[in-house]
Amino acid sequence: MTDTKSESSHGRFLCADALSCLGVMLLLGLQYIRETGFIESTITYDSAPFIAMRWFCLSGAMLLASCVGYVKSSEQFSLHSFKPLFRLSYIYVIATLCTLLLRKVFFEQEMTPDIIFQALRQFSATDTAKFLGMYFALLLAAPFLGAAFQKLQSRNARLAFVVVTAAVSTLQPMLLLSSGDYLLPEWCKMLAPIAGFAGGAYIREYAAKHSRILWLFLLLLVWGGQTACVTYVCTDRGFLYYPQFDSMASLLSLLTALFTLGLFHSPARGESGRHSFFAGASGGALITLMLGDVVIDFLMPSIQENFPELEMLLIVGFFAVLVVFILSCTVGLFLQLPVFLVRAFTGESEYEDDEEYKYNEDNKNQEKINIPDNSNSHNFDMPIPQHKSLRVLEPIPENQDSPVIPEILKNPENPDPVLEIAQRTQKIQTIRDYQKAQRIREQEEEKREELRRIQNQKSRPIRKNPASLQEILREQGIPYETSAADPNSIDELIARITGNE
Repeated sequence: MTDTKSESSHGRFLCADALSCLGVMLLLGLQYIRETGFIESTITYDSAPFIAMRWFCLSGAMLLASCVGYVKSSEQFSLHSFKPLFRLSYIYVIATLCTLLLRKVFFEQEMTPDIIFQALRQFSATDTAKFLGMYFALLLAAPFLGAAFQKLQSRNARLAFVVVTAAVSTLQPMLLLSSGDYLLPEWCKMLAPIAGFAGGAYIREYAAKHSRILWLFLLLLVWGGQTACVTYVCTDRGFLYYPQFDSMASLLSLLTALFTLGLFHSPARGESGRHSFFAGASGGALITLMLGDVVIDFLMPSIQENFPELEMLLIVGFFAVLVVFILSCTVGLFLQLPVFLVRAFTGESEYEDDEEYKYNEDNKNQEKINIPDNSNSHNFDMPIPQHKSLRVLEPIPENQDSPVIPEILKNPENPDPVLEIAQRTQKIQTIRDYQKAQRIREQEEEKREELRRIQNQKSRPIRKNPASLQEILREQGIPYETSAADPNSIDELIARITGNE
């Protein structure tokens, strides 16, 4: 359903693809419940599980909008962002034509060029076709909404953006007066998908700061609270009627969708078998929105004949919607074969480049510092002032240990700006530690060299030139001349030295 991308520039958001499939199934389930006649049936306290099921299905449209915001909010504004609209246009035209063909075959409805043109222009081929129109509008507005959301730097500003859009759009169905008039004009609820988009973008940025237990508690609180309220009020009335909550654009539907997205939030992307499976399912879900409605209308008489009781009919709906979804997705994948062939022929990747890692203007003049290593070479992009020159780093000797590079620095791609700053600070500290260790090693090497030089000088033998007795005496300060031929002079010298003169 969503054109997701990888964290490292390729891959899929598993949670976004899976929840997109869930959103489509919820919308099909809502159509199934309507066809069973549950809305016109008598409401009792035993109907609470089915009321809860229907109210959860009402959040399907907002869940789709939230998934679009979850994926598209990080993209920079460019003409490249509108590229998925071409594929979506092809899917919509093919799905509409197939839907009209099935309606002609199954229900023998008249099809003329004017009817076909009106169905294409107004998204009226089926009741669920309007959600494709919503998806079109969101993709068209996604670059603008994403740019506006990213321009808000602080968390409070982004939260205010979500609150304002939700207040303007999702409160309109709930502000119903006793006279039947609304405080806000009806066109306000047409802006509800924008609130879903903003909420999905906010969940992506900050959902990891809260535990899943909190998201589960909030989901059960909203979902269970509105179910209990509707059951209590409608039991006294005897029929299902609660217009303040009975809308896909209500605030409670938005909160249910956002808390579900927060519960299953996962920033990890990939290209594994699971990612590929849900990627294909979410891609075929677009056509499922069109074909599934017609298939349910066609199968409903047979299901009602085999399961006449309303409660059993609603329980069977779980399996019926799942089967319809799988069949429609399979047909949708076959109908997209021309798109896959064009991509294979042109060599175009299935995933678009994700431009979510943005750096500040002061990071434009950056240079790469390459830290050499014996086994691996780690390259760090660090800002270096141009007026300073760095000493050339020598390779680390074999007998020296390599600096420990934290694992987090090997893949420093993280959409969280706080983590990015921490990683970049850790890079600087690692480089400084490495340079300090290298200077210490150089000083130790100089000391060892000096020690070796001194030892070489000490071990060198001292050559003494032969000297006469007169020279030795002169060096000792004894001015006396001796003659080797005169023994008396030698005796006299000995006496003078020993003091026995």
